[in-house]
Amino acid sequence: MLIDTHAHINFDAYAEDRQGAISRAKESGVEKIVCIGMLPEGGAQALALAKEHPGTVFASVGCHPYDAHRLDSKMLTAMGKLLKEPEMILVGEMGIDTVKAEVPIEIQKDAFAKQLELAVEHNLPVCIHSREAFQLCADVIRSVCKNGWKGFAHCFSDGVDEAKGWRELGFVVSFAGQITFKNKSCDSIRNAAKSLTPDEVVVETDCPFLTPVPFRGKRNEPAYVRHTASKLAELWDLPEDEVFQRMYETTRRVLNLPS
Repeated sequence: MLIDTHAHINFDAYAEDRQGAISRAKESGVEKIVCIGMLPEGGAQALALAKEHPGTVFASVGCHPYDAHRLDSKMLTAMGKLLKEPEMILVGEMGIDTVKAEVPIEIQKDAFAKQLELAVEHNLPVCIHSREAFQLCADVIRSVCKNGWKGFAHCFSDGVDEAKGWRELGFVVSFAGQITFKNKSCDSIRNAAKSLTPDEVVVETDCPFLTPVPFRGKRNEPAYVRHTASKLAELWDLPEDEVFQRMYETTRRVLNLPS
């Protein structure tokens, strides 16, 4: 059994076969999917899918760093209203991106802090987008939550030190398809994975992006999270069944999901 902790199945990329993608996930052993809602509009879409597929699809809402300049009191209120729904189990994605975001860092930090405060208010875990920004993210987290918080570092792309840093902040680390890529640039991600255990890790697709080997180049979908999980089992030199079960329990614990 597996859980895809970060999927954008509400995107138009699945307009033609969304139900098929969900069915294929179940057939491949992916029991639950967390649909990430970008902004209140995306959050409403994710919530609708969760209500349509109870017990299989769950939802989040958040303001991505790319949109940090759009976060205002009206948006926070809309997000807070969505988070009252039981299918809403996560806040995010949120965070800081120093690579591609065209939003000033101070604005990103402020939006991140406000969403963390919202998560604390609702006692929900968070999904953090951190791109070459671990220390900036850590500083914001400590400013809001002195002892750290809960959730996962989404689509982890750093190294061993950052993986350890997230654990010290109370988070688990989420790996996506990059760990299956043959690129030497992904070696640091694989080394970070080796420094952790299945009790500290969750998996995701970030679909429709980051399709893992052997489907790289095609549209990603939740069923393919199995290939990322299998790669982790290989890196840890542990039986797949054991790794899948332990990561499943880790995900349930972090996201407070039912059995």
